[in-house]
Amino acid sequence: MKTTTRRNELLSTIVIDPALHPVIDDLAALERLVPAAPSEIESLAIFRRQLPGLLEVRGRGQAHTEQVRRLIGLLAREKDQVERWIDVANALTIMTNASNLALLLLPARSEDDVWAGEQFGRNLLRHARQHGDGEEIALARRAVGELSSKPGHLTLPTGIEAVAEMIETLARRAGALQPKPEAADPGAPSVHTLEQAESLKVYFDAAPDLAGLFGGAQRVLALVDRLRGIAEPDAVTADAIEGGLILAYARLIRVALWPARYYDDVSAKIAARDLVRARDADPGHLGALWEIAFGQGETIAGQSSRFLHVDEHD
Repeated sequence: MKTTTRRNELLSTIVIDPALHPVIDDLAALERLVPAAPSEIESLAIFRRQLPGLLEVRGRGQAHTEQVRRLIGLLAREKDQVERWIDVANALTIMTNASNLALLLLPARSEDDVWAGEQFGRNLLRHARQHGDGEEIALARRAVGELSSKPGHLTLPTGIEAVAEMIETLARRAGALQPKPEAADPGAPSVHTLEQAESLKVYFDAAPDLAGLFGGAQRVLALVDRLRGIAEPDAVTADAIEGGLILAYARLIRVALWPARYYDDVSAKIAARDLVRARDADPGHLGALWEIAFGQGETIAGQSSRFLHVDEHD
């Protein structure tokens, strides 16, 4: 969904959808994929096997990025609308960041997934090189890991079947990167526009329980550590370890992304930071994703006295 600000468009005259639509970000939506099973090990293994595809996640992230750009352009025309729309901006920012971090957290299961993850990874590195310092560039490199080398030139396919396959692939990917707002199941992520401002405000107001998320992540990581002690893990155990890491870090990243509103939130963020930095056995990109999310959450917290800065209470 490519969104541009129309020349005659104004925030004060946007037609707001009065209906409240369910809004959930891509990290929070992972919780619905954790099934009930005879054991937590089986539950995490099943969770690992039914993770979402990355192409759709990339599309939602890009769509919400476009809505943020649209809102910034409109606020430049009507600066008196900032207070009314600030939490819409906050909601879209968190949703965008959740999608983008999910792209680097979740495993690729298809060529489309590899393409979506690497495309975003290259964009992240490019942005860090253009706008960041050495520390931010190093953090981005840790987050994206190894990227395949881009070909020096494109080789056109030969044969009608190969050409048809290339066209189908390009069309599928282009379509996925331009998703349209559609009604979704209550637990499924979707695309939301400025016209759904009231729904987005409700999403931002209903901040998750950061202490609860931290506790949930801590319990899953304790199980992962026990399973790592098994000398010859079977396939179910191996899937449970990987699924547990993904679920735990999805929760920890959510703790990092949301601005602290209460002192309990600050305590959860500090505890999460200490936990992540102490986990040397986990893949390095997971800690980098948490650090990126933490910086994004602190950026939102810095905009208003409604929120608490972690560094001021550490």
